[in-house]
Amino acid sequence: MTSSQKVRDAKLSIIIVNFNSGDLLKNCLSSICRHIEVNFEVIVYDNASTDTSISCLTYDGRITIISGQENLGFARANNLAAETATGEYLHFLNPDILVNQILSADYHEIFRAALPAIYVTSLTDTSGNLQKNKHLVARIGNIARYVMGSSRVAYWNLGASIIIRADAFRRMGGWPEDYFMYAEDLDFFYRSFKAGIPVFYKDTRLIHIGKGVTHQIWSDEQRASIIERSFKAFYRKYHALWEYFLIRPIQLLYLLANEPGSFPLYAKVFFQTFLKK
Repeated sequence: MTSSQKVRDAKLSIIIVNFNSGDLLKNCLSSICRHIEVNFEVIVYDNASTDTSISCLTYDGRITIISGQENLGFARANNLAAETATGEYLHFLNPDILVNQILSADYHEIFRAALPAIYVTSLTDTSGNLQKNKHLVARIGNIARYVMGSSRVAYWNLGASIIIRADAFRRMGGWPEDYFMYAEDLDFFYRSFKAGIPVFYKDTRLIHIGKGVTHQIWSDEQRASIIERSFKAFYRKYHALWEYFLIRPIQLLYLLANEPGSFPLYAKVFFQTFLKK
């Protein structure tokens, strides 16, 4: 079987959105090609990068580069890449992640299960510390269900590494394109909850460098401001803007108690966002 035939018959499409990722993208792709032992293709959608992250790549027959003409953000770029994918399963992966050989066993388990489900991998920092990935969807009704011990509670996870069957992804309508960055994973998992698509967690730990790209593009205040506007847009989308103004101050008080160093910045951008229409 030739390399091109393997790509055509791929069970798995790994989709990566790139924007000025530098060596992070190269290292991510190297880890995939070195460790993944299932039939796969990689589709990299480049959001009009201005660095050498694309030009410095050593091309592999399993890797396709789609060169965008502008920065479309995370969701739109992922959706465009997914339209060209040939795999039965899609793995949306950030360019600042390094995979390992254990992931191949996860893929085989997922293929055998053949469920229209979402799978979330564990993430660690470069020191091996687990990163918090599972978060309660902060809607009033959902919080009430959680407090009452309901089995039907919505959680969202970071969109850095998630695997989903292609038909389930299409049934969901893809990634929500209401956001440029940061709230699309919240909305993605909220929609999957409403659609009844189950979420399973894999113990395989992938290294997530985290902020590997964004800290090179934006200052901490710019990044916090984009996050704040995105979360506000989530509540507006679901006609619950009043919940944003009720819940966000409570979250800030939690931040003050647990991460006091981050509180002044996020309090500042909240009040700036509060004052804007």
